[in-house]
Amino acid sequence: MYKIRKKLLILMAILFAAGNVLSWIFPRDDGYTPSVAAGGETASVEISYEPIFEGAAERFVAHRGYSGYAPENSAAAFELAGKMGFWGIETDISETSDGGFVCMHDETVDRTTDGDGKIGDYTLAAIEELSIDSGNYLRTTQNRKIPTFEEYLSICGRYGCVPVIEIKTIKNYDSFMEVIYNSGLAGRCIITGPIDALKEVRARNGEIPVFVIGYYPEPYSQCLEQIAGVGENRGVLYNYPQVEDYVVTALHNQNVYCGVWSIDDEATAEKYIGYGVDFIVTNELPARLNHMVNTND
Repeated sequence: MYKIRKKLLILMAILFAAGNVLSWIFPRDDGYTPSVAAGGETASVEISYEPIFEGAAERFVAHRGYSGYAPENSAAAFELAGKMGFWGIETDISETSDGGFVCMHDETVDRTTDGDGKIGDYTLAAIEELSIDSGNYLRTTQNRKIPTFEEYLSICGRYGCVPVIEIKTIKNYDSFMEVIYNSGLAGRCIITGPIDALKEVRARNGEIPVFVIGYYPEPYSQCLEQIAGVGENRGVLYNYPQVEDYVVTALHNQNVYCGVWSIDDEATAEKYIGYGVDFIVTNELPARLNHMVNTND
């Protein structure tokens, strides 16, 4: 009996190992995505990817949260964006010295907090000791702590907003992706940034929409060439003065999405909605254009 049990255990181990190998060689197409956990162990994540660019004709993304009415990249700005009914909330993500992820646009903490120095030189605990000390409506903002990536995603999830995540400075992409998977929003988010960062994301996930950011005077054709190498679900996020209707058409003809930033007046927004852009990044428009209020608290 002992020998039979031993043989069965060996057989089960062989079948288990073979199944894991085959799953990597022949990946499934039913929403299953393999990922690497922070400790280096392989983990399996079931994701249902949503067609986020279907439905609404007007998709506004709050730039660094509702930064026209709260300090940029603050929890207050994210909360206010959710309550105002933005389709998406944009933020910037950088990595701390000990592998944490925080929401801040600049490479340093100098401009927006009471600290100084590079984010990458701070531990997460040290970053959390700083306070935001500049920005719109600072005096009426109660929570002035720098939000973590996890806190931002939690707010997006609570209000049903699409996270639009711009990569600033990241070293550990496995951990970065793991935070997104753990939030439950991997099937309903967008990742933006420089092309090298997007290739790192694509190496770990083939479905999340990725947008390369275009800057003046870089032509849209250069962005199109860059993003062509990342497979499907790709786009260009461009500063709007360079985007005319023929640019949107050219990108869409190549199955490339087009987002524009940052538009803060109604007439310009209406023009780009007419062009058929996939989303508009703004600091304040929805409250004035659509008077939207989100009741998901």
